[in-house]
Amino acid sequence: MPTRVAPSSAQEYASDRYTKGLAVFEEWQLHRYNRESYLGHPLRTAQLGIRYLTLPHYFGRVPPIRLWLRRFGGPRVLPDFACVGALKCGTTDLASYLMQHPSILAPLTKEIGHGCPHMWGPFFPTERQKAEVIRCTGQALAGHFDPLLHDLPLIDNYSAARPDAKIVMMLRDPVDRAYSHYKWDLFLSNKDGLRAVPYGRTFADYVGYALEMFPAPPPPTTLPSMPVLGTGVYVNAVVRWLKAFDKDNVYIVTAEDFFADISKTVCGIHEFLGLLAVEPVRHHVLNRNPLEFPEPDEDSVARLREFYRPWNEKLFEVIGRDLGWNDH
Repeated sequence: MPTRVAPSSAQEYASDRYTKGLAVFEEWQLHRYNRESYLGHPLRTAQLGIRYLTLPHYFGRVPPIRLWLRRFGGPRVLPDFACVGALKCGTTDLASYLMQHPSILAPLTKEIGHGCPHMWGPFFPTERQKAEVIRCTGQALAGHFDPLLHDLPLIDNYSAARPDAKIVMMLRDPVDRAYSHYKWDLFLSNKDGLRAVPYGRTFADYVGYALEMFPAPPPPTTLPSMPVLGTGVYVNAVVRWLKAFDKDNVYIVTAEDFFADISKTVCGIHEFLGLLAVEPVRHHVLNRNPLEFPEPDEDSVARLREFYRPWNEKLFEVIGRDLGWNDH
């Protein structure tokens, strides 16, 4: 087992570089949620725009000019591993800690948003940059980070491009994930958005309509491609990943274990990837919803527990491990 080493100042920089992009996204989304006109705050808007154009790392969409300029940097690498999960499973926090490792090369954005490796080029480091990291640290792995657990093009296309890649899979109790999904859905709308329609006023309404409509898509939300119930049914996607990649190359962690012991989880992933385990630099939880919401009602939680129970059992059988989600 590799010996763990202490964190470095370079790790602190890597963490800060990542959080700057997330901070810009959150500030922009808060303006949108509060329906604040950018024309009413021209100086603040200009400053936010300049920050966006000059970020060292992005949380989501990258300015087209940045991608265009990177086309002239030379041949680029494909990721050696992928860190995947479902929406609101904690992949943002996990990615931020993995990007701290001196031998892990991060893409320009945490979420490229599609599973087409032949179009990933500008997002990833050059072969020359990877060679330099190998020279400095003795190892170098490029990572892909996106909450696209259920994305078939990503699974199939990535396995075709890199069949030897390693997969880190982040899963979360689907009931807790569903509540976080609801809060995120509200945040991505605005004060008069999802809450203004019958199926979004409360968590009970949101869950009730979803259960009533399942397996058909629920009423429209701000996350139409990620239905609240289906996103928490992991087993079919997990089976697909295990078939596409060697089972020994898939490493499953849970959000519950991760947040209970971040250092142990992150260092365990380092070892799975064949890297020297490096103690992570701790920071506040990232991508946490900045809005305040009441706790979920007990009836909705109970209904969700009953809904997910058989799906969870199938998952536990596939992975050979009981994750404890049905013990509540």
